[in-house]
Amino acid sequence: MFRKYDQKQQFLLPLNLEDFVPENHLARVLNDIVDVVDITAIESTYSKEGCPAYHPIILLKILLYGYLIGIRSSRKLQQMTQTDTAFMYLAAMQKPDFHTICRFRSTHLGPIKEIFSQVVTFCKEMDMIGSSISIDGTKIKANASSRQSKNSDSLEKEIDRILKESIETDKYEDEIYGDSTPYQIPEELVDKKKRLEKIKNAKKKLDEEKLKKVNITDNDARIMKHKDGSKKPSYNCQVAVDEKEQIIVAADVVNEENDLHQVEPMIQNVKNTLGYKPTIVLADAGYFSYENLEFLQEEGIDAYIPDNFYKAEKEGKTRKFRKSLFKYDEEKDCYYCPAAFEIPFSRIQKRKGEPDLRYYVCSYCSQCVLKNACTESGK
Repeated sequence: MFRKYDQKQQFLLPLNLEDFVPENHLARVLNDIVDVVDITAIESTYSKEGCPAYHPIILLKILLYGYLIGIRSSRKLQQMTQTDTAFMYLAAMQKPDFHTICRFRSTHLGPIKEIFSQVVTFCKEMDMIGSSISIDGTKIKANASSRQSKNSDSLEKEIDRILKESIETDKYEDEIYGDSTPYQIPEELVDKKKRLEKIKNAKKKLDEEKLKKVNITDNDARIMKHKDGSKKPSYNCQVAVDEKEQIIVAADVVNEENDLHQVEPMIQNVKNTLGYKPTIVLADAGYFSYENLEFLQEEGIDAYIPDNFYKAEKEGKTRKFRKSLFKYDEEKDCYYCPAAFEIPFSRIQKRKGEPDLRYYVCSYCSQCVLKNACTESGK
């Protein structure tokens, strides 16, 4: 015998939104917290004239619940308000599109960050957060095309090309790209003259920072290698998650491909949010470095981070001394090797369209007892 199954079942009485989620659901906790948080800093920016806007409480609940469960994409959040009962409950069955969600987030980024911190503090006070956290990062593809990544020389050529064709193609591209989709360039780049300005700004940033590549659609994004081997303009999203209730207690977005330098800033973010530092940190091998271990030891934090090179070293596939073991002295512009020898600056190699290479040469390698564990050079 089966229970009755009828997708066209009608109800005599309207459904109550309270019935959408269980009493012990995280969405209920967030809902109650946001209802008591002061949002006047956001409300004061709205005008009483024009069409009624979505209430900022709704957009806040959508965004913050997404943060808590690891959803950051505005398009994904739009989808969840249409398919997920917890989001339907928080949004009171209203369905703001991704443009609205994204615009709200970018316009009120500062207050949202502060309110998110308050939400986490509430969770801490409600004993929903422990003292152990896990840190991880993921590369998120930027809203930009890899083909739009140019080095300094090609940016100059791009400027010349756009100047020649801007007038002829303005009308055509307005018709094609007037309403942006995930598969089209952003609306602000449809106008060729505006794109030219974007390219000039990107070139200036490229020259100033001497980066290998910069993206003209989103010049904060960097070319990063993803797990599938592809290389795309991306951001590296960092999160710290509490082990007790899996609540995100800190989050950041950086344009460094490597996770090595993210341990200290993420621990600081956690301390700023919770008011105390964790006692245990778990992270994958991408965060392993002796500097990170020294920092965590100084902070009195137990670290569980696998050595990314341990297996390779056991199999004799890599040298024991890595760059992280060579200490840089900024004042003298030199490095000190694990044997404590000074490695002074030697020369600069200029490279067209790419960052210069700086060479540091040690004159003691041939007589060093640690040479075999450090270099394969015969010198």
